[in-house]
Amino acid sequence: MLPSKRNNLSDVARLPLDASSSPSECLLKKDSDSRYQCRKPRLSRDDCFDCGSFMMDAGQENDKAAISDNIELNERPDRKTLTPTRYHSWRCKPMFFSDGIRRVDYVLAYETKDSTEESSTDEDITAEGTHDARTQEEKRASKRHHFEENLCKLGLELEHVEGKYCSNAHFVLVHAPFGLLLKQAENLSVKMPVQQSDVKERTIIDGMLDKFLNKFPFFTFSEETNERLKEPNYFTAPFITDHLECYVGSDDPNSFFETSERSRMVYDLLLRTRYDSEEVEKYRVGIERLMKNGTYTAAYPLHEPCEEPEYDVNRCSNREMLYWNWCRYNNFYKYQPLSLIRRYFGSKIGIYFAWLGYYTKVLFPASVAGVLCFLFGLLTYSQDIPSNDICGSDGIGAVVMMCPTCDKYCAFTPLNASCVYSKLSYIFDNNATVLFAALMSIGATLFLEGWKRYHAELAWKWGLLDFEVDEETVRPEYQLRVKEARTKRLNPITQEMEPYMPFRQRILRFFASSITVLFFLLLVMAFVVGVVVYRIVLLQVLYRVDGMKQYASILTFTTAATLNLIVILILSYFYTFLALKLTDWECPRTQTEFDNSYTFKVYLFQFINYYSSIFYIAFIKGNISSVPGGRILGLRPEECDPAGCMVELVIQLAIIMCGKQFWNAFVEIAWPLVRNMVRSWWMGMPETKQQKSERLRREKRLEIECAKAEVPRWERDYVLNPVYDQFLFDEYLEMVIQFGFVTLFVSAFPLAPLFALLNNIMEIRLDAYKFLITTRRPLPQRAKDIGIWLPILDGISKAAVLINAFVIAFTSDFVPKFVYRWVYHHQELYGYVNNSLSIYDARSMAGWSDFNPNITICRFRDYRNPPCSVVSSNDCSTEYSVTMQWWIVLTFRLAFVLVFEHVVSAVKAFIAYIIPDMPSKIFIQLQRQRFLARQARLSDMGNTASARNAANGKHAHSKGHAASSDRDDVAFQPGLFDKSDEKMPHELQKVMQGDLRRRSTLVSSNAPSLESFQSCNGGAVDTNGMPGSLSSGTVSDGEQFPGFFLPD
Repeated sequence: MLPSKRNNLSDVARLPLDASSSPSECLLKKDSDSRYQCRKPRLSRDDCFDCGSFMMDAGQENDKAAISDNIELNERPDRKTLTPTRYHSWRCKPMFFSDGIRRVDYVLAYETKDSTEESSTDEDITAEGTHDARTQEEKRASKRHHFEENLCKLGLELEHVEGKYCSNAHFVLVHAPFGLLLKQAENLSVKMPVQQSDVKERTIIDGMLDKFLNKFPFFTFSEETNERLKEPNYFTAPFITDHLECYVGSDDPNSFFETSERSRMVYDLLLRTRYDSEEVEKYRVGIERLMKNGTYTAAYPLHEPCEEPEYDVNRCSNREMLYWNWCRYNNFYKYQPLSLIRRYFGSKIGIYFAWLGYYTKVLFPASVAGVLCFLFGLLTYSQDIPSNDICGSDGIGAVVMMCPTCDKYCAFTPLNASCVYSKLSYIFDNNATVLFAALMSIGATLFLEGWKRYHAELAWKWGLLDFEVDEETVRPEYQLRVKEARTKRLNPITQEMEPYMPFRQRILRFFASSITVLFFLLLVMAFVVGVVVYRIVLLQVLYRVDGMKQYASILTFTTAATLNLIVILILSYFYTFLALKLTDWECPRTQTEFDNSYTFKVYLFQFINYYSSIFYIAFIKGNISSVPGGRILGLRPEECDPAGCMVELVIQLAIIMCGKQFWNAFVEIAWPLVRNMVRSWWMGMPETKQQKSERLRREKRLEIECAKAEVPRWERDYVLNPVYDQFLFDEYLEMVIQFGFVTLFVSAFPLAPLFALLNNIMEIRLDAYKFLITTRRPLPQRAKDIGIWLPILDGISKAAVLINAFVIAFTSDFVPKFVYRWVYHHQELYGYVNNSLSIYDARSMAGWSDFNPNITICRFRDYRNPPCSVVSSNDCSTEYSVTMQWWIVLTFRLAFVLVFEHVVSAVKAFIAYIIPDMPSKIFIQLQRQRFLARQARLSDMGNTASARNAANGKHAHSKGHAASSDRDDVAFQPGLFDKSDEKMPHELQKVMQGDLRRRSTLVSSNAPSLESFQSCNGGAVDTNGMPGSLSSGTVSDGEQFPGFFLPD
């Protein structure tokens, strides 16, 4: 089988030069001068490339100058792929073995201590200590030897390379032959394309959207770039080696599997290979455990080259395509090339960026609505009657004195001192805020439902609809922990003995971990109380300074929020470390169990950490305070400003949300640069072991960058930042916390979506640059969706309705103003301020506050009966008790919460009900795939029966039987329904949800492989030119529904 014309470097390098070779095929040959030359029989200008393109010696600059830059785009009837027919020298050798033919699919690295360094740095080590260190190194070498020996037995090919710049580093290059990849693909049920979909992809809405977006070409890429990024939709089927010819691209072994898929299949072998010579211990298995015990220091797939100074769509690698069209900040307004991201990084990272991009896109209309709400308050605040009453020189604000808000040092203040706060409060708390909060609560549901539909479309294109996680390997930590306990049990699924932690031990660990989590959650509450005490003390101190009295409140609010942010950031790092240790101590069995437990702990920590102070200001402060001088547990509670607590809540939200985003950006971008500058300036500063390691890594990277052409790709990637286990966890957590700010408290801070949008635009490019340039290439993993984060987002969406309802009802003045206008029949809000303030006898403050004999009456914010000493007609037994209006306002507040929550929740539920999780175009393609698979099985059943009966001498009878299998009156044909049948949807659902796997297995079990392969090769089925070798997606019970051909 000849490879197709679409060859990469390894394709060209391995082509035989014989009579069957095409004119465009070349053979590399190394001459006596160690220079690779290209033999080109009958080469035309467009057939091959200049020989200089394969000069392997990086030092031969004159030879590299002869490299040409042509590339050709070869089209097949099934798909289009860019074919690099010319590469620079660094595109060849660093990505392949020394023979220039075998591709490096994975790299293992380990370090050995230099003997001279050991003698110079370890002079004080005893002979016994030196012997122990050597013994440990010998054990690691033995493990590496057995591990690599077993890898070779599996069929992998290895090559050992010494580090050129990293002198103590050694690299093991791993290559998987095509035959081994075929076997792995079948074992892992890799979905491969079978036939391009013939279903019309776009619906009417999609067509209208495309026409609209075509008017804004700056959102997309150039035509050449779009042509390369274009990826048709295919019907896919689980790979089966016996039916290789059925799959698209099977004529080219070197490009049949994507590089990310090759790395994933090789890593599966690395994960399941033993590293001992005898099966003494069953679970001495896997590269992960070898990395944990220090046998290997790194294991990673190689990055593609990314060194072109200018963008050329016709010759750049996938990594360069992503760099020029995705991770650069000048592309912030363009779409993300998700298909290319998925091909390069795998579906797990692809889904993360798809979710982040979709979330950012949804923030745009929310930001517009929030800005309009803010502008409405900004443009109409001059018409607000209550704030004008407070600020007017001839109104109530000039004559009313407010009671002191603290003991001893706080003085009586005029009401108009709260003028600025009343104006700011109206800007963020106006009639438009209620509508905006309701829309945002509904918008959160629209976002989640829209994401489910968008994810279904991506899952269809990427072959993830029926993806199910296979049995996971046991975590190395679990193996070691159980090994010490020596407890095992029979696995009911595999029927093999496996490590087991007794239930009693697991429940004790769980309770101990839960108590620790509860303790530190209470510690968060203690820090919140500490910030409250700080506010009380600072407010009293500022009131004692004559020039600071008018700024006391705003300074207190701002500094307290800043202090709270600092505490939050410090505790955030501590809690992440603590949650990791607790989860590791719990010792979950699999990585999925570990991730779920770790995610729950960290999010619970961060939820309390970030939101506790906001909940305090929104729902506790001002609502637990009574009359001036009142005490709770001997302490006077905090009181809100006469204009309310809304301004303080806005300040708290803005500082915590924006400060957190700024700090994250600073840590990821500026902090490494600042640290280098400080260290350069402060040369005498001692450095820790970790800092020294990081400095050496940076220096090594700089040294390598100065000689790129001479350094292999694996060594260049080795000095990049390693990828830690939960590398996507922090990214998701940051966005989910932000989603909470955008939805939970949007009624208090309408500008939150705008700040989130600006942050996310930068976050996408920052994360892209991090994954693409500064870190090693992550393992291309498969993931069906965003995992546990989806139910967390759904919970936040539901909680947002209730929290926004309480903020509007109890924190803002919306309900009291409504009661004043409509219950007490006031046409306008004139007199509302006077109505909302109660009277207090200032003469009773002589013992605990600065007493002014000229002030006998002060006001405070509440609905209370006046004292009988001021209003003689009032009953002294009811003084300072709540009035009837207080109960009416409370009733309306609770009623508002009830109505708002039920109406918005009903609308959310209705939207979730009427919007299907799967778009109709994806559903149609899925049904089309199932229909063709069913047709192929029915035809295969008839052909198999015909062949078998013909062998028994019953050819005539079998022919009639085979023909009858396609008759509508005898055999049910899927998809052929009578239009008059009212039960068509029910029948369609039966076909879709039926147990077709059992029936297809029964059919295929009696069919010879060659005959069952007929519908792919030949023409047993001809349905609009579509072969029958198709798989269905997923049946309702999650069981995989295979294609017509199954393993014998």
